[in-house]
Amino acid sequence: MVFDASEAMSRFGESHTTVVLWQRFEVSHREMFDSLWSAIEFVRNTAFRRSRVELHVHRGGHDVLIAGDELAQLLAEHEEQKA
Repeated sequence: MVFDASEAMSRFGESHTTVVLWQRFEVSHREMFDSLWSAIEFVRNTAFRRSRVELHVHRGGHDVLIAGDELAQLLAEHEEQKA
């Protein structure tokens, strides 16, 4: 299945989301947001040193993990929608 950033923003935009920032092999920071939009803004503006970022979107009793290339696509889509 190919990740569609636009579809993800549409489906998950208002979902509670936890941002997990990793530093090496340990979680360095974890913060929950009321929406995927707010979580993305935090990731874009954070000054935390981190080696990896994960978004855990809370949907229907389970989490949807967005990280790596999918997260990069989501950040680009967010920028495009803001413009």
